[in-house]
Amino acid sequence: MLLEMTKKAGIHASINTNLSLVGKEDIEKLVDEYNNVSILFSLLSADAAEHERLAGAPSGTYTKVINTAALIIQRGIPVSLNMVLMRENLHAMEITARLAKRLGTRTFCATKVLPNTHAPDGTLLLSAEEVHWSLAELMRIEELLDIPVDILGCYPRCLLVGTSAHQRFSHRTCVAGYTTVTIGADGGVRPCSHMEMSYGSIFHEPLIDIWEKMDGWREGEFIPEQCRNCLFLSACRGGCRVNTLTPGLHNMDFYADPQRLTSLPQKCLTPRIPEETSDIVAKSIMCPQVKFRKEPFGALIYTTNPLAIMLVNHSTIDFLMNVAEKREDFDLFSFLEQSGARTEAERRGVKYLYQKLVRKGFLITLTEHERR
Repeated sequence: MLLEMTKKAGIHASINTNLSLVGKEDIEKLVDEYNNVSILFSLLSADAAEHERLAGAPSGTYTKVINTAALIIQRGIPVSLNMVLMRENLHAMEITARLAKRLGTRTFCATKVLPNTHAPDGTLLLSAEEVHWSLAELMRIEELLDIPVDILGCYPRCLLVGTSAHQRFSHRTCVAGYTTVTIGADGGVRPCSHMEMSYGSIFHEPLIDIWEKMDGWREGEFIPEQCRNCLFLSACRGGCRVNTLTPGLHNMDFYADPQRLTSLPQKCLTPRIPEETSDIVAKSIMCPQVKFRKEPFGALIYTTNPLAIMLVNHSTIDFLMNVAEKREDFDLFSFLEQSGARTEAERRGVKYLYQKLVRKGFLITLTEHERR
Protein backbone atom coordinates (compact mmCIF):
# COMPACT_ATOMS: atom_id res chain seq x y z
CA MET A 1 0.00 0.00 0.00
CA LEU A 2 2.80 2.43 0.87
CA LEU A 3 4.57 1.84 -2.44
CA GLU A 4 1.29 2.23 -4.31
CA MET A 5 0.75 5.63 -2.68
CA THR A 6 4.24 6.85 -3.56
CA LYS A 7 3.85 5.56 -7.12
CA LYS A 8 0.61 7.51 -7.61
CA ALA A 9 2.19 10.64 -6.16
CA GLY A 10 5.30 10.32 -8.33
CA ILE A 11 7.50 10.12 -5.25
CA HIS A 12 10.72 8.10 -5.23
CA ALA A 13 10.66 5.57 -2.39
CA SER A 14 13.77 4.10 -0.83
CA ILE A 15 13.37 0.85 1.06
CA ASN A 16 15.71 0.41 4.02
CA THR A 17 16.11 -3.27 4.87
CA ASN A 18 18.49 -5.93 6.13
CA LEU A 19 17.10 -8.19 3.34
CA SER A 20 16.61 -11.10 5.72
CA LEU A 21 12.86 -11.34 5.00
CA VAL A 22 12.92 -10.39 1.31
CA GLY A 23 12.04 -13.27 -1.02
CA LYS A 24 12.02 -13.82 -4.79
CA GLU A 25 8.30 -13.02 -5.02
CA ASP A 26 8.90 -9.65 -3.35
CA ILE A 27 11.67 -8.85 -5.81
CA GLU A 28 9.57 -9.78 -8.83
CA LYS A 29 6.70 -7.64 -7.58
CA LEU A 30 9.02 -4.64 -7.21
CA VAL A 31 10.35 -5.16 -10.73
CA ASP A 32 6.93 -5.67 -12.32
CA GLU A 33 4.89 -3.02 -10.53
CA TYR A 34 7.20 -0.25 -9.30
CA ASN A 35 9.84 1.74 -11.15
CA ASN A 36 10.24 4.41 -8.48
CA VAL A 37 12.00 2.29 -5.88
CA SER A 38 15.59 1.83 -4.76
CA ILE A 39 16.92 -0.31 -1.92
CA LEU A 40 19.42 0.40 0.82
CA PHE A 41 20.51 -2.69 2.70
CA SER A 42 22.69 -2.89 5.78
CA LEU A 43 25.69 -5.12 6.34
CA LEU A 44 28.04 -5.03 9.30
CA SER A 45 30.98 -6.80 7.66
CA ALA A 46 32.00 -8.73 4.56
CA ASP A 47 33.08 -11.47 6.95
CA ALA A 48 30.07 -13.76 7.44
CA ALA A 49 30.85 -14.77 11.02
CA GLU A 50 31.53 -11.19 12.07
CA HIS A 51 28.34 -9.86 10.47
CA GLU A 52 26.18 -12.53 12.11
CA ARG A 53 27.85 -12.04 15.51
CA LEU A 54 27.45 -8.25 15.51
CA ALA A 55 23.89 -8.43 14.17
CA GLY A 56 22.88 -11.20 16.56
CA ALA A 57 21.65 -13.13 13.53
CA PRO A 58 21.53 -16.93 13.10
CA SER A 59 24.08 -18.79 11.02
CA GLY A 60 23.30 -18.62 7.32
CA THR A 61 21.82 -15.11 7.46
CA TYR A 62 24.83 -13.55 5.76
CA THR A 63 24.65 -15.88 2.76
CA LYS A 64 20.94 -15.21 2.30
CA VAL A 65 21.47 -11.44 2.47
CA ILE A 66 24.26 -11.49 -0.12
CA ASN A 67 22.36 -13.81 -2.48
CA THR A 68 19.24 -11.66 -2.20
CA ALA A 69 21.21 -8.46 -2.86
CA ALA A 70 22.81 -10.04 -5.93
CA LEU A 71 19.41 -11.07 -7.30
CA ILE A 72 17.91 -7.62 -6.74
CA ILE A 73 20.82 -5.97 -8.54
CA GLN A 74 20.57 -8.51 -11.36
CA ARG A 75 16.91 -7.54 -11.81
CA GLY A 76 17.88 -3.90 -12.30
CA ILE A 77 16.74 -2.33 -9.03
CA PRO A 78 19.19 0.35 -7.77
CA VAL A 79 20.88 -0.94 -4.61
CA SER A 80 23.28 0.68 -2.16
CA LEU A 81 25.06 -0.95 0.77
CA ASN A 82 25.27 0.72 4.15
CA MET A 83 27.85 -0.47 6.65
CA VAL A 84 26.92 0.55 10.19
CA LEU A 85 30.21 1.50 11.82
CA MET A 86 31.13 0.63 15.39
CA ARG A 87 34.45 0.06 17.08
CA GLU A 88 34.35 -3.68 16.44
CA ASN A 89 34.05 -3.50 12.65
CA LEU A 90 36.08 -0.42 11.69
CA HIS A 91 38.85 -2.71 10.46
CA ALA A 92 36.48 -4.26 7.89
CA MET A 93 35.65 -1.12 5.90
CA GLU A 94 37.81 -1.90 2.87
CA ILE A 95 36.84 -5.57 2.53
CA THR A 96 33.17 -4.65 2.85
CA ALA A 97 33.57 -1.95 0.19
CA ARG A 98 35.24 -4.52 -2.09
CA LEU A 99 32.21 -6.78 -1.62
CA ALA A 100 29.89 -3.87 -2.46
CA LYS A 101 31.80 -3.29 -5.69
CA ARG A 102 31.74 -6.99 -6.65
CA LEU A 103 27.99 -7.10 -6.11
CA GLY A 104 27.49 -4.05 -8.32
CA THR A 105 25.93 -1.74 -5.73
CA ARG A 106 25.52 1.90 -6.72
CA THR A 107 27.09 3.34 -3.57
CA PHE A 108 29.05 2.13 -0.56
CA CYS A 109 27.94 3.98 2.55
CA ALA A 110 29.56 3.87 5.98
CA THR A 111 27.44 5.35 8.75
CA LYS A 112 28.16 5.64 12.45
CA VAL A 113 26.09 3.57 14.86
CA LEU A 114 23.70 5.67 16.95
CA PRO A 115 23.45 5.38 20.74
CA ASN A 116 20.43 3.77 22.35
CA THR A 117 19.23 6.35 24.88
CA HIS A 118 17.26 3.67 26.73
CA ALA A 119 20.36 1.54 27.28
CA PRO A 120 23.44 3.53 26.22
CA ASP A 121 26.52 1.44 25.56
CA GLY A 122 29.56 3.61 24.95
CA THR A 123 31.70 0.62 24.03
CA LEU A 124 30.05 0.45 20.60
CA LEU A 125 30.31 4.15 19.74
CA LEU A 126 33.16 5.59 17.71
CA SER A 127 35.33 8.18 19.37
CA ALA A 128 35.85 11.52 17.62
CA GLU A 129 39.28 10.29 16.50
CA GLU A 130 37.75 7.12 15.07
CA VAL A 131 35.16 9.17 13.21
CA HIS A 132 37.93 11.22 11.60
CA TRP A 133 39.77 8.01 10.68
CA SER A 134 36.63 6.41 9.19
CA LEU A 135 35.93 9.41 6.97
CA ALA A 136 39.53 9.52 5.75
CA GLU A 137 39.33 5.77 5.12
CA LEU A 138 36.11 6.22 3.16
CA MET A 139 37.78 8.79 0.89
CA ARG A 140 40.78 6.46 0.45
CA ILE A 141 38.44 3.61 -0.50
CA GLU A 142 36.66 5.81 -3.04
CA GLU A 143 39.93 6.53 -4.82
CA LEU A 144 41.35 3.02 -4.44
CA LEU A 145 38.29 1.09 -5.64
CA ASP A 146 36.68 3.72 -7.88
CA ILE A 147 33.32 3.26 -6.16
CA PRO A 148 30.96 6.07 -5.08
CA VAL A 149 30.94 6.45 -1.30
CA ASP A 150 28.81 8.39 1.13
CA ILE A 151 27.68 8.70 4.73
CA LEU A 152 24.00 8.53 5.63
CA GLY A 153 24.15 10.38 8.91
CA CYS A 154 25.37 13.87 9.63
CA TYR A 155 28.16 15.14 11.82
CA PRO A 156 28.25 18.56 13.50
CA ARG A 157 30.46 21.02 11.64
CA CYS A 158 32.52 21.70 14.76
CA LEU A 159 33.78 18.11 14.47
CA LEU A 160 34.70 18.33 10.77
CA VAL A 161 35.93 21.88 10.19
CA GLY A 162 39.64 21.93 9.46
CA THR A 163 39.74 18.32 8.18
CA SER A 164 39.82 16.95 4.64
CA ALA A 165 36.43 15.34 5.26
CA HIS A 166 34.76 18.73 5.79
CA GLN A 167 34.46 19.61 2.13
CA ARG A 168 33.71 16.03 1.06
CA PHE A 169 30.93 15.18 3.52
CA SER A 170 29.55 18.50 4.74
CA HIS A 171 26.61 18.16 2.35
CA ARG A 172 25.11 15.83 4.94
CA THR A 173 23.03 17.81 7.42
CA CYS A 174 20.00 16.88 9.47
CA VAL A 175 17.03 16.86 7.09
CA ALA A 176 14.61 15.19 9.50
CA GLY A 177 11.19 16.72 8.97
CA TYR A 178 12.88 19.35 6.81
CA THR A 179 12.97 17.72 3.39
CA THR A 180 12.37 14.07 4.29
CA VAL A 181 10.29 11.80 6.50
CA THR A 182 10.28 8.08 7.21
CA ILE A 183 7.10 6.04 6.85
CA GLY A 184 7.06 2.79 8.79
CA ALA A 185 5.35 -0.42 7.75
CA ASP A 186 2.57 0.47 10.21
CA GLY A 187 1.98 3.77 8.41
CA GLY A 188 3.54 5.83 11.17
CA VAL A 189 5.32 8.97 9.95
CA ARG A 190 8.53 9.95 11.73
CA PRO A 191 10.97 12.79 11.02
CA CYS A 192 13.73 10.25 10.44
CA SER A 193 14.22 6.49 10.53
CA HIS A 194 16.17 6.65 13.80
CA MET A 195 13.43 8.43 15.72
CA GLU A 196 10.72 6.61 17.65
CA MET A 197 8.21 9.45 17.86
CA SER A 198 5.42 9.34 15.25
CA TYR A 199 3.42 12.37 14.18
CA GLY A 200 0.53 10.34 12.79
CA SER A 201 -0.34 7.51 10.42
CA ILE A 202 -0.97 7.81 6.70
CA PHE A 203 -3.66 5.18 7.18
CA HIS A 204 -5.66 7.63 9.28
CA GLU A 205 -4.88 11.12 7.93
CA PRO A 206 -3.38 12.79 4.83
CA LEU A 207 0.41 12.96 4.66
CA ILE A 208 0.28 16.74 4.17
CA ASP A 209 -1.54 17.14 7.51
CA ILE A 210 1.11 15.06 9.26
CA TRP A 211 3.86 17.03 7.50
CA GLU A 212 2.44 20.30 8.82
CA LYS A 213 2.67 18.97 12.37
CA MET A 214 6.45 18.89 11.89
CA ASP A 215 6.80 22.66 11.46
CA GLY A 216 9.05 22.75 14.52
CA TRP A 217 11.70 20.77 12.65
CA ARG A 218 11.74 23.25 9.81
CA GLU A 219 11.73 26.25 12.15
CA GLY A 220 14.73 25.06 14.19
CA GLU A 221 12.76 24.43 17.37
CA PHE A 222 15.00 21.54 18.45
CA ILE A 223 18.40 23.09 17.79
CA PRO A 224 20.45 22.97 21.04
CA GLU A 225 20.89 26.27 22.84
CA GLN A 226 24.70 25.95 22.70
CA CYS A 227 24.54 25.88 18.88
CA ARG A 228 22.30 28.87 18.25
CA ASN A 229 25.09 31.45 17.95
CA CYS A 230 27.50 29.24 16.01
CA LEU A 231 28.92 30.52 12.72
CA PHE A 232 27.99 27.24 11.05
CA LEU A 233 24.42 26.97 12.30
CA SER A 234 22.70 27.63 8.97
CA ALA A 235 24.65 24.82 7.31
CA CYS A 236 24.92 22.42 10.26
CA ARG A 237 21.56 22.76 12.05
CA GLY A 238 23.17 21.44 15.22
CA GLY A 239 24.09 17.98 14.02
CA CYS A 240 21.91 14.93 14.69
CA ARG A 241 19.04 15.18 17.16
CA VAL A 242 19.09 11.43 17.84
CA ASN A 243 22.86 11.09 18.29
CA THR A 244 22.78 11.79 22.01
CA LEU A 245 23.36 9.71 25.12
CA THR A 246 20.38 11.21 26.93
CA PRO A 247 16.69 11.33 25.90
CA GLY A 248 15.33 14.58 24.49
CA LEU A 249 15.43 16.46 21.20
CA HIS A 250 17.24 19.56 22.51
CA ASN A 251 20.39 17.78 23.65
CA MET A 252 23.78 18.24 22.03
CA ASP A 253 24.98 15.82 19.38
CA PHE A 254 27.36 13.29 20.95
CA TYR A 255 30.14 14.52 18.62
CA ALA A 256 29.51 18.25 18.97
CA ASP A 257 32.53 20.11 20.31
CA PRO A 258 32.05 23.90 20.07
CA GLN A 259 35.27 24.47 22.03
CA ARG A 260 37.24 22.85 19.22
CA LEU A 261 36.48 25.85 17.01
CA THR A 262 38.46 28.15 19.31
CA SER A 263 41.70 26.30 18.51
CA LEU A 264 41.36 26.49 14.72
CA PRO A 265 42.92 29.13 12.42
CA GLN A 266 40.64 32.01 11.51
CA LYS A 267 40.56 30.97 7.84
CA CYS A 268 38.75 27.77 8.89
CA LEU A 269 36.05 29.74 10.67
CA THR A 270 34.71 31.73 7.74
CA PRO A 271 30.95 31.11 7.75
CA ARG A 272 29.59 28.66 5.21
CA ILE A 273 33.00 27.66 3.86
CA PRO A 274 31.69 24.90 1.57
CA GLU A 275 28.93 27.11 0.17
CA GLU A 276 30.91 30.29 -0.35
CA THR A 277 34.29 29.02 -1.51
CA SER A 278 33.45 25.85 -3.42
CA ASP A 279 35.27 25.67 -6.72
CA ILE A 280 32.99 26.76 -9.56
CA VAL A 281 33.52 24.50 -12.54
CA ALA A 282 34.08 26.22 -15.88
CA LYS A 283 31.33 24.43 -17.81
CA SER A 284 28.39 22.49 -16.39
CA ILE A 285 25.28 20.69 -17.53
CA MET A 286 22.21 19.61 -15.58
CA CYS A 287 22.66 15.99 -14.48
CA PRO A 288 20.32 13.82 -16.63
CA GLN A 289 19.19 11.92 -13.51
CA VAL A 290 17.82 15.06 -11.84
CA LYS A 291 14.09 14.98 -11.11
CA PHE A 292 11.68 17.74 -10.14
CA ARG A 293 8.50 17.68 -8.10
CA LYS A 294 6.16 20.54 -7.24
CA GLU A 295 4.17 20.66 -4.03
CA PRO A 296 1.83 23.34 -2.60
CA PHE A 297 4.49 24.36 -0.05
CA GLY A 298 7.37 24.57 -2.55
CA ALA A 299 9.25 22.24 -4.86
CA LEU A 300 11.95 19.58 -4.76
CA ILE A 301 14.91 18.94 -6.98
CA TYR A 302 16.45 15.55 -6.31
CA THR A 303 18.45 12.58 -7.52
CA THR A 304 18.18 9.03 -6.24
CA ASN A 305 21.70 7.82 -7.00
CA PRO A 306 23.31 9.17 -5.05
CA LEU A 307 20.43 10.47 -2.96
CA ALA A 308 20.40 14.26 -2.84
CA ILE A 309 17.48 16.59 -2.17
CA MET A 310 17.05 20.34 -2.31
CA LEU A 311 13.95 22.33 -1.34
CA VAL A 312 13.32 25.46 -3.44
CA ASN A 313 10.45 27.81 -4.26
CA HIS A 314 8.22 27.57 -7.33
CA SER A 315 9.95 30.30 -9.35
CA THR A 316 13.32 28.61 -8.84
CA ILE A 317 12.03 25.20 -9.90
CA ASP A 318 10.49 26.72 -13.05
CA PHE A 319 13.85 28.27 -13.91
CA LEU A 320 15.76 25.02 -13.27
CA MET A 321 13.28 22.92 -15.26
CA ASN A 322 13.75 25.31 -18.17
CA VAL A 323 17.54 25.00 -17.87
CA ALA A 324 17.28 21.19 -17.77
CA GLU A 325 14.97 21.09 -20.79
CA LYS A 326 17.46 23.00 -22.96
CA ARG A 327 20.20 20.41 -22.23
CA GLU A 328 22.84 23.07 -22.88
CA ASP A 329 26.16 23.49 -21.14
CA PHE A 330 26.81 26.76 -19.33
CA ASP A 331 29.03 28.45 -16.79
CA LEU A 332 28.14 30.66 -13.84
CA PHE A 333 27.95 33.79 -15.97
CA SER A 334 25.51 32.37 -18.52
CA PHE A 335 23.55 30.85 -15.63
CA LEU A 336 23.26 34.32 -14.10
CA GLU A 337 22.15 35.74 -17.45
CA GLN A 338 19.44 33.10 -17.88
CA SER A 339 18.15 33.72 -14.35
CA GLY A 340 17.29 37.34 -15.12
CA ALA A 341 18.83 38.50 -11.83
CA ARG A 342 19.32 42.28 -11.83
CA THR A 343 20.19 43.52 -8.37
CA GLU A 344 23.37 42.61 -6.53
CA ALA A 345 21.34 40.74 -3.91
CA GLU A 346 19.59 38.71 -6.61
CA ARG A 347 22.90 37.88 -8.27
CA ARG A 348 24.37 36.73 -4.95
CA GLY A 349 21.35 34.48 -4.47
CA VAL A 350 21.74 32.94 -7.92
CA LYS A 351 25.47 32.44 -7.39
CA TYR A 352 24.75 30.67 -4.10
CA LEU A 353 22.15 28.51 -5.86
CA TYR A 354 24.65 27.60 -8.59
CA GLN A 355 27.30 26.62 -6.05
CA LYS A 356 24.82 24.50 -4.12
CA LEU A 357 23.66 22.74 -7.29
CA VAL A 358 27.29 21.89 -8.09
CA ARG A 359 28.03 20.70 -4.56
CA LYS A 360 24.98 18.42 -4.44
CA GLY A 361 25.72 16.94 -7.86
CA PHE A 362 22.72 18.41 -9.70
CA LEU A 363 25.14 20.25 -12.00
CA ILE A 364 27.99 18.15 -13.36
CA THR A 365 31.00 18.82 -15.56
CA LEU A 366 30.90 17.92 -19.24
CA THR A 367 33.52 15.22 -18.58
CA GLU A 368 31.30 13.63 -15.92
CA HIS A 369 28.36 13.82 -18.31
CA GLU A 370 30.30 11.97 -21.03
CA ARG A 371 31.30 9.23 -18.57
CA ARG A 372 27.64 8.61 -17.78
